[in-house]
Amino acid sequence: MRITFKNLAIATSLCSVLVLAPVSFAGSGHSNHQGNHDRSDQQMTEKKLAKLSRKLGLTESQQAEIKALKAEEKTQMQALKPAMKAFREQVKTLMSAESFDEQAFIQLQASNQETFAAMALIKVKSKFAMKTVLSEEQLEKFRSMKHKRSRR
Repeated sequence: MRITFKNLAIATSLCSVLVLAPVSFAGSGHSNHQGNHDRSDQQMTEKKLAKLSRKLGLTESQQAEIKALKAEEKTQMQALKPAMKAFREQVKTLMSAESFDEQAFIQLQASNQETFAAMALIKVKSKFAMKTVLSEEQLEKFRSMKHKRSRR
């Protein structure tokens, strides 16, 4: 029962984020904003890769492998995008109702568990694959960088 409750809590948190994220962008034009978001996302990835390369001393082949892994992750996530868009639309419909139907939300969330699990699996597999590209020294330095970042 504990594991089920924990999974429900995680899924509820994820759904809350997904519900509140579109609300925060309600005032801006989505078509133009989405285009800017994609570009800034790509720039952020390039900046992160450059920083990672500098800090860890990545070779050209390691950088190419990491870029390929990120591109593959993005492709796999794009396949799940329509399902997530449909989920957000259904949540939006539930949120615009006169009264909140808790049971309908729980059902909606349960019916989308496969999508949520698939997204989590893609992310974890990508992170693991990236770690296999790094040498032992680079991996240790990466872990210390991650630890410093989490302490902030």
